[in-house]
Amino acid sequence: LDKAIKVLEDVINMPQLSRIAQAEAKLDLGDYYLMQGEVWESTLLYSQVDKEMKDAPLGELARYKNAKLSYYKGDFEWAQDQLDILKGSTSELISNDAIGLSVFILEHSALDTTTRPMEMFAKSELLRFQNKFDASIVVMDSIMVQYSDHGLGDDILLAKAEIAFKYRDYETAIKFLEQIPTKYEDGILVDNAIFRMAEIYEQRLGDSKKAMALYEKILFEHTGSLFIVEARKRFRKLRGDGV
Repeated sequence: LDKAIKVLEDVINMPQLSRIAQAEAKLDLGDYYLMQGEVWESTLLYSQVDKEMKDAPLGELARYKNAKLSYYKGDFEWAQDQLDILKGSTSELISNDAIGLSVFILEHSALDTTTRPMEMFAKSELLRFQNKFDASIVVMDSIMVQYSDHGLGDDILLAKAEIAFKYRDYETAIKFLEQIPTKYEDGILVDNAIFRMAEIYEQRLGDSKKAMALYEKILFEHTGSLFIVEARKRFRKLRGDGV
């Protein structure tokens, strides 16, 4: 990280560097500062890009990063205000991410008398962003012990699956993902878990048969899923339709 930060600082100070290249370098530098725990430096860089590229996609990305930083810190109200603006982003990807995080915050904090479980989960998310995976898992396990009935169980399983995936422990990732449709069959992450399992079987474990069965499950049992178009395309490809 220290070397990456030094390189990016040199890039930002290069003469005649384009505004876009400088903004991209600042966003990366903000990410690396955040990985080091330098929150103030990180938000300062994101805010600079937001101001300098106000109506451009990079400006909106900077605003989203700042909103997510507020989420990591447990400042959910301010994060929501920013996410509400970003829902109308010209970038579909940023808009979808903003909607997803906004819905997640509302779902898990609106009806609760305490925000403590969400604050703990946001902290675990920051630790995961910083690649401190063991520490992230410790926080998530604490949530399940202290607030077992809160409703974050499926999110925790999905997060643990992604950590296992980072370690290339695909079998463990699948074990976590398999629990989501079983334990949280009415939850909103069921189709996410099924699609992710199918991806792992197809792309990492080379098991086309299991991947096809899971893609087919989305097509027939989760017709309103956001993954249905991609699941259909991948199912047909594995079946040999030549699409």
